[in-house]
Amino acid sequence: MRRFLYVFTAALGLLVVVACGATPGITTTKKQLPNAPLYTYIDTKGNVYSISSKKLIYEPVSADNTIDGLDDEGRYLELNIELNDYTKMAAECERQLNTTQKELPANYTGYAIPTLTRKDSLETQSIDLSIEAVDELDYVIKPFLNDE
Repeated sequence: MRRFLYVFTAALGLLVVVACGATPGITTTKKQLPNAPLYTYIDTKGNVYSISSKKLIYEPVSADNTIDGLDDEGRYLELNIELNDYTKMAAECERQLNTTQKELPANYTGYAIPTLTRKDSLETQSIDLSIEAVDELDYVIKPFLNDE
């Protein structure tokens, strides 16, 4: 009788779980955003960060990809990222695209003009960034590179 009670309780629990829409034992695939924009950020040293809903690609200025006098900025990285991580980076990119950017100071000593580009299925938008915007984007994006 006890066995029957245990089996009945387990079967009832499974029925409740399935009735609620859950499928036990089956893992779901990663959610993706349909038509998520692609962002390309170029920092003051000329390093390029490409951000999509699945990957963060870092293309550094290096011995093979340099302008005379620039230091090596590390190695090429292609990182798989979670949707939540993409959302954080995309939110900061959108914030910068919607913020009026200050002009670079006359004594700017960077090697490249920092820019941010947003590309989606309908349009491409690009802006030059202020030093403050570069600092804010670096704060959000660069920690992902330190994990590798």
